[in-house]
Amino acid sequence: MEPTFKKSDKIFRFTVGERVAHWSHAISFFILLFTGLGMISMFFRPAVGIVGGIDVARNIHRVVAVLFVVVFVVNLFIGEGGRNVRAWVREILAFDKKDLAHFMIFPFEFFGLHRPYPPQGKFNGGEKFNSALMITGMVCLVITGFMMWFPTAIPRVILQWAYPAHAGFALLLTAVLLAHLYLSLLHPDSNQALKGMFNGYVPAKFAYEHYEKWYYKVKSEENVKEQAKREIAADG
Repeated sequence: MEPTFKKSDKIFRFTVGERVAHWSHAISFFILLFTGLGMISMFFRPAVGIVGGIDVARNIHRVVAVLFVVVFVVNLFIGEGGRNVRAWVREILAFDKKDLAHFMIFPFEFFGLHRPYPPQGKFNGGEKFNSALMITGMVCLVITGFMMWFPTAIPRVILQWAYPAHAGFALLLTAVLLAHLYLSLLHPDSNQALKGMFNGYVPAKFAYEHYEKWYYKVKSEENVKEQAKREIAADG
């Protein structure tokens, strides 16, 4: 039977480590996008005057790119944040038939036509596809960016493709970012998840409707903990 919910019912979704990783990478990406556009587009060139001109923008771009990679590596391997990031990577790589079914339905959701989803884990098919695009794109940006930073170390026949590839992947990820911003800020249903990136909690009803498998997994774990507490109290 489908559970009933009060408006105040919440469920914990994102740890502090996950939120720090999200916002540090979001801020880094916006800085990289701003400085990158100023370097490749005459239309945006005047904007980099804010930071001191194109040479300063280029240096900021490189420093932030290095920090972007370092923060990700640190998040991947250190402490609770590392466990969460590794769990996220494993989750988005585990793409099954239900994820595919969700992905096929998702265009309706994107345009505000909600459809019942196949039960999803912590991340649904659309989010997994989005994450896979972001990871693939960022790896390609790092590789091509390194080539552009140290051009004398790269054969010219390869280097000539690094520049258009870098710009192309940057534009692809910008499109992904715009879709993400729309869903998180403006979409009447999925924007309910936004608070989770600030305080860690999302509405329980939203979690059930969008991540049913994950919702029941969390509730099952909570029930086990409550049972353990009752047994300890009874023994005491």
